[in-house]
Amino acid sequence: MKKKTKRILIIILLLIVVVLGIRTIRENMTPAIGMLEIDGPIVTSLRYLEIIKGFEEDEQIKAVIVRLDSPGGRVGPSQEVYEALLRLKKTKPVVASMGSISASGAFYIACAADTVYALSGTLTGSIGVILEFVDVSEGLSKLGVSARSITGGELKDAGTPFRHMSDKERRYFEDLARDIHDQFIDAVSAGRSLPRRDVVEYADGRVFTGRQAQAMGLIDKLGGLDDAMEDAQEKAGIKGKPRIIRPKESGGVWKDIKRLVNSYIPVQFRGDSGTLSGGYLRVEYSIQ
Repeated sequence: MKKKTKRILIIILLLIVVVLGIRTIRENMTPAIGMLEIDGPIVTSLRYLEIIKGFEEDEQIKAVIVRLDSPGGRVGPSQEVYEALLRLKKTKPVVASMGSISASGAFYIACAADTVYALSGTLTGSIGVILEFVDVSEGLSKLGVSARSITGGELKDAGTPFRHMSDKERRYFEDLARDIHDQFIDAVSAGRSLPRRDVVEYADGRVFTGRQAQAMGLIDKLGGLDDAMEDAQEKAGIKGKPRIIRPKESGGVWKDIKRLVNSYIPVQFRGDSGTLSGGYLRVEYSIQ
Protein backbone atom coordinates (compact mmCIF):
# COMPACT_ATOMS: atom_id res chain seq x y z
CA MET A 1 0.00 0.00 0.00
CA LYS A 2 2.83 2.35 0.87
CA LYS A 3 4.60 1.56 -2.41
CA LYS A 4 1.42 2.25 -4.37
CA THR A 5 0.94 5.59 -2.61
CA LYS A 6 4.55 6.47 -3.31
CA ARG A 7 4.14 5.70 -7.02
CA ILE A 8 1.00 7.81 -7.23
CA LEU A 9 2.81 10.76 -5.61
CA ILE A 10 5.72 10.38 -8.02
CA ILE A 11 3.33 10.29 -11.00
CA ILE A 12 1.53 13.42 -9.73
CA LEU A 13 4.83 15.26 -9.27
CA LEU A 14 5.97 14.26 -12.76
CA LEU A 15 2.69 15.49 -14.23
CA ILE A 16 3.09 18.84 -12.41
CA VAL A 17 6.64 19.18 -13.70
CA VAL A 18 5.53 18.36 -17.26
CA VAL A 19 2.64 20.86 -17.12
CA LEU A 20 4.88 23.59 -15.71
CA GLY A 21 7.53 22.80 -18.30
CA ILE A 22 5.03 23.04 -21.17
CA ARG A 23 3.69 26.31 -19.77
CA THR A 24 7.21 27.74 -19.46
CA ILE A 25 8.11 26.71 -23.00
CA ARG A 26 4.87 28.21 -24.31
CA GLU A 27 5.53 31.48 -22.47
CA ASN A 28 9.10 31.61 -23.76
CA MET A 29 7.84 31.11 -27.29
CA THR A 30 5.47 34.10 -26.96
CA PRO A 31 6.89 37.28 -28.55
CA ALA A 32 7.95 39.84 -25.96
CA ILE A 33 8.51 43.56 -25.55
CA GLY A 34 11.43 44.60 -23.38
CA MET A 35 11.11 47.58 -21.07
CA LEU A 36 14.12 49.68 -20.07
CA GLU A 37 13.20 51.88 -17.10
CA ILE A 38 15.35 54.96 -16.48
CA ASP A 39 14.12 56.40 -13.22
CA GLY A 40 15.84 59.16 -11.25
CA PRO A 41 19.14 60.96 -11.91
CA ILE A 42 21.40 59.33 -14.50
CA VAL A 43 24.58 58.65 -12.55
CA THR A 44 25.96 55.56 -14.31
CA SER A 45 25.20 53.65 -17.50
CA LEU A 46 26.45 50.11 -16.74
CA ARG A 47 23.11 48.66 -15.63
CA TYR A 48 21.28 50.17 -18.60
CA LEU A 49 23.91 48.96 -21.07
CA GLU A 50 23.63 45.40 -19.71
CA ILE A 51 19.84 45.45 -20.14
CA ILE A 52 20.04 46.83 -23.69
CA LYS A 53 22.59 44.17 -24.62
CA GLY A 54 20.30 41.49 -23.21
CA PHE A 55 17.36 42.83 -25.19
CA GLU A 56 19.50 42.88 -28.33
CA GLU A 57 20.55 39.23 -27.93
CA ASP A 58 17.12 37.84 -26.95
CA GLU A 59 15.41 36.73 -30.17
CA GLN A 60 11.98 36.60 -28.49
CA ILE A 61 12.14 40.32 -27.68
CA LYS A 62 10.75 41.99 -30.78
CA ALA A 63 10.64 45.63 -29.62
CA VAL A 64 11.82 47.80 -26.73
CA ILE A 65 10.10 50.49 -24.67
CA VAL A 66 12.32 53.06 -22.96
CA ARG A 67 10.37 54.42 -20.00
CA LEU A 68 11.89 57.70 -18.82
CA ASP A 69 11.18 59.52 -15.58
CA SER A 70 14.39 61.41 -14.96
CA PRO A 71 15.64 65.02 -14.65
CA GLY A 72 18.80 64.05 -16.53
CA GLY A 73 22.28 63.50 -15.22
CA ARG A 74 25.89 63.02 -16.17
CA VAL A 75 27.08 63.58 -19.71
CA GLY A 76 29.03 60.36 -20.36
CA PRO A 77 26.37 57.88 -19.17
CA SER A 78 23.63 59.73 -21.09
CA GLN A 79 25.67 59.54 -24.27
CA GLU A 80 26.52 55.86 -23.75
CA VAL A 81 22.87 54.85 -23.35
CA TYR A 82 21.92 56.99 -26.38
CA GLU A 83 24.55 55.26 -28.56
CA ALA A 84 23.52 51.79 -27.32
CA LEU A 85 19.88 52.47 -28.23
CA LEU A 86 20.91 53.68 -31.68
CA ARG A 87 22.62 50.32 -32.24
CA LEU A 88 19.60 48.44 -30.90
CA LYS A 89 17.30 50.42 -33.18
CA LYS A 90 19.00 48.93 -36.24
CA THR A 91 17.50 45.52 -35.42
CA LYS A 92 14.42 46.20 -33.25
CA PRO A 93 11.87 49.03 -32.91
CA VAL A 94 12.56 51.37 -29.98
CA VAL A 95 9.78 53.54 -28.55
CA ALA A 96 10.33 56.12 -25.79
CA SER A 97 7.65 56.88 -23.19
CA MET A 98 8.07 59.89 -20.92
CA GLY A 99 6.61 60.03 -17.44
CA SER A 100 6.37 63.12 -15.26
CA ILE A 101 9.78 64.42 -16.33
CA SER A 102 12.24 63.51 -19.06
CA ALA A 103 14.66 66.37 -19.42
CA SER A 104 18.29 67.07 -20.28
CA GLY A 105 20.18 63.74 -20.32
CA ALA A 106 16.91 61.81 -20.30
CA PHE A 107 15.69 63.78 -23.32
CA TYR A 108 19.06 63.16 -24.97
CA ILE A 109 18.43 59.40 -24.55
CA ALA A 110 14.85 59.67 -25.85
CA CYS A 111 16.16 61.13 -29.11
CA ALA A 112 17.55 57.68 -29.99
CA ALA A 113 14.03 56.19 -30.23
CA ASP A 114 12.00 55.64 -33.39
CA THR A 115 8.98 57.33 -31.78
CA VAL A 116 8.79 59.50 -28.65
CA TYR A 117 5.65 59.74 -26.51
CA ALA A 118 5.02 62.22 -23.71
CA LEU A 119 2.08 63.22 -21.57
CA SER A 120 0.70 66.69 -22.18
CA GLY A 121 2.06 67.78 -18.79
CA THR A 122 5.41 66.01 -18.99
CA LEU A 123 8.40 68.30 -18.43
CA THR A 124 10.98 67.71 -21.13
CA GLY A 125 13.60 69.47 -23.22
CA SER A 126 16.18 71.37 -21.14
CA ILE A 127 18.74 71.17 -23.94
CA GLY A 128 21.65 72.60 -22.04
CA VAL A 129 24.80 71.89 -20.07
CA ILE A 130 25.76 72.94 -16.57
CA LEU A 131 29.24 73.11 -15.04
CA GLU A 132 29.22 73.79 -11.31
CA PHE A 133 32.06 75.05 -9.14
CA VAL A 134 32.56 75.73 -5.45
CA ASP A 135 34.79 78.58 -4.24
CA VAL A 136 35.70 78.35 -0.55
CA SER A 137 38.79 80.54 -0.71
CA GLU A 138 37.35 83.52 1.17
CA GLY A 139 35.93 81.35 3.93
CA LEU A 140 39.24 79.55 4.41
CA SER A 141 41.09 82.88 4.41
CA LYS A 142 38.99 84.09 7.36
CA LEU A 143 39.98 80.94 9.20
CA GLY A 144 43.64 81.55 8.45
CA VAL A 145 43.83 78.55 6.14
CA SER A 146 45.50 78.65 2.73
CA ALA A 147 45.95 76.01 0.06
CA ARG A 148 48.62 75.61 -2.59
CA SER A 149 48.95 73.27 -5.52
CA ILE A 150 51.90 72.37 -7.74
CA THR A 151 50.88 71.35 -11.25
CA GLY A 152 52.54 70.00 -14.33
CA GLY A 153 50.30 71.96 -16.64
CA GLU A 154 48.87 75.46 -16.31
CA LEU A 155 45.22 74.37 -16.30
CA LYS A 156 45.61 71.17 -14.29
CA ASP A 157 44.01 72.73 -11.20
CA ALA A 158 41.51 74.88 -13.11
CA GLY A 159 38.28 75.11 -11.15
CA THR A 160 39.90 74.40 -7.81
CA PRO A 161 37.70 75.53 -4.89
CA PHE A 162 40.70 77.02 -3.07
CA ARG A 163 41.11 80.19 -5.17
CA HIS A 164 39.15 82.48 -7.46
CA MET A 165 38.78 81.41 -11.06
CA SER A 166 40.95 83.33 -13.53
CA ASP A 167 39.63 84.79 -16.80
CA LYS A 168 41.62 82.22 -18.76
CA GLU A 169 40.09 79.39 -16.75
CA ARG A 170 36.61 80.79 -17.26
CA ARG A 171 37.15 80.89 -21.04
CA TYR A 172 38.46 77.33 -20.90
CA PHE A 173 35.34 76.06 -19.15
CA GLU A 174 33.05 78.10 -21.39
CA ASP A 175 34.65 76.43 -24.44
CA LEU A 176 34.21 73.05 -22.75
CA ALA A 177 30.52 73.68 -22.05
CA ARG A 178 29.97 75.02 -25.55
CA ASP A 179 31.42 71.90 -27.16
CA ILE A 180 29.33 69.57 -24.99
CA HIS A 181 26.27 71.70 -25.72
CA ASP A 182 26.96 71.43 -29.46
CA GLN A 183 27.09 67.65 -29.14
CA PHE A 184 23.69 67.72 -27.44
CA ILE A 185 22.23 69.90 -30.19
CA ASP A 186 23.65 67.61 -32.88
CA ALA A 187 22.09 64.56 -31.21
CA VAL A 188 18.67 66.22 -30.99
CA SER A 189 18.88 67.44 -34.60
CA ALA A 190 19.78 63.95 -35.86
CA GLY A 191 17.40 62.02 -33.62
CA ARG A 192 14.40 64.26 -34.17
CA SER A 193 15.15 64.96 -37.87
CA LEU A 194 15.07 68.69 -37.22
CA PRO A 195 17.20 71.39 -38.86
CA ARG A 196 20.00 72.33 -36.50
CA ARG A 197 19.01 75.99 -36.56
CA ASP A 198 15.55 75.07 -35.24
CA VAL A 199 17.04 73.09 -32.36
CA VAL A 200 19.40 75.95 -31.47
CA GLU A 201 16.37 78.20 -31.01
CA TYR A 202 15.13 75.97 -28.15
CA ALA A 203 18.52 74.90 -26.80
CA ASP A 204 18.90 77.45 -24.02
CA GLY A 205 18.18 75.10 -21.12
CA ARG A 206 14.43 75.71 -20.98
CA VAL A 207 12.02 72.92 -20.14
CA PHE A 208 8.78 72.48 -22.07
CA THR A 209 5.51 70.67 -21.45
CA GLY A 210 4.79 67.66 -23.59
CA ARG A 211 2.26 69.64 -25.56
CA GLN A 212 4.76 72.44 -26.25
CA ALA A 213 7.43 69.92 -27.17
CA GLN A 214 5.13 68.24 -29.69
CA ALA A 215 4.46 71.56 -31.40
CA MET A 216 8.23 72.08 -31.69
CA GLY A 217 8.88 68.61 -33.04
CA LEU A 218 10.86 67.54 -29.96
CA ILE A 219 8.47 64.62 -29.39
CA ASP A 220 6.18 62.74 -31.77
CA LYS A 221 2.92 62.00 -29.98
CA LEU A 222 1.00 62.74 -26.81
CA GLY A 223 0.17 59.61 -24.87
CA GLY A 224 1.04 57.37 -21.97
CA LEU A 225 2.77 54.04 -21.55
CA ASP A 226 -0.18 52.08 -22.96
CA ASP A 227 -0.07 54.11 -26.16
CA ALA A 228 3.67 53.55 -26.48
CA MET A 229 3.14 49.83 -25.85
CA GLU A 230 0.54 49.55 -28.61
CA ASP A 231 2.85 51.41 -30.99
CA ALA A 232 5.79 49.11 -30.18
CA GLN A 233 3.58 46.04 -30.64
CA GLU A 234 2.38 47.30 -34.02
CA LYS A 235 5.91 48.19 -35.17
CA ALA A 236 7.13 44.70 -34.23
CA GLY A 237 4.16 43.01 -35.93
CA ILE A 238 3.16 41.17 -32.74
CA LYS A 239 -0.28 39.54 -32.88
CA GLY A 240 -2.07 38.98 -29.59
CA LYS A 241 -0.89 39.98 -26.14
CA PRO A 242 2.91 40.10 -25.85
CA ARG A 243 4.98 39.29 -22.77
CA ILE A 244 6.52 42.30 -21.05
CA ILE A 245 10.09 41.79 -19.83
CA ARG A 246 11.16 44.27 -17.15
CA PRO A 247 14.57 43.51 -15.65
CA LYS A 248 14.68 44.58 -12.02
CA GLU A 249 17.66 46.08 -10.25
CA SER A 250 18.49 44.36 -6.97
CA GLY A 251 19.48 46.27 -3.85
CA GLY A 252 16.16 47.47 -2.47
CA VAL A 253 15.68 50.71 -0.60
CA TRP A 254 19.37 51.13 0.28
CA LYS A 255 20.22 51.15 -3.43
CA ASP A 256 17.64 53.89 -4.02
CA ILE A 257 19.02 55.95 -1.12
CA LYS A 258 22.56 55.57 -2.45
CA ARG A 259 21.50 56.70 -5.92
CA LEU A 260 19.74 59.74 -4.48
CA VAL A 261 22.78 60.72 -2.39
CA ASN A 262 25.16 60.18 -5.33
CA SER A 263 23.10 62.50 -7.51
CA TYR A 264 24.03 65.42 -5.22
CA ILE A 265 27.73 64.59 -4.84
CA PRO A 266 30.04 66.60 -7.14
CA VAL A 267 31.35 64.50 -10.01
CA GLN A 268 34.99 63.46 -9.79
CA PHE A 269 37.12 63.38 -12.91
CA ARG A 270 40.18 61.23 -12.27
CA GLY A 271 43.35 61.28 -14.36
CA ASP A 272 46.72 59.67 -13.87
CA SER A 273 47.59 62.04 -11.09
CA GLY A 274 44.47 62.42 -8.99
CA THR A 275 41.30 64.46 -9.40
CA LEU A 276 40.62 67.40 -11.64
CA SER A 277 39.69 70.50 -9.67
CA GLY A 278 39.72 68.62 -6.40
CA GLY A 279 36.62 66.70 -7.45
CA TYR A 280 34.40 69.80 -7.40
CA LEU A 281 33.76 70.09 -11.12
CA ARG A 282 30.28 68.92 -12.03
CA VAL A 283 29.39 68.62 -15.71
CA GLU A 284 25.85 67.49 -16.37
CA TYR A 285 22.82 67.45 -18.59
CA SER A 286 20.34 67.94 -15.79
CA ILE A 287 17.71 70.17 -14.27
CA GLN A 288 19.01 71.84 -11.10
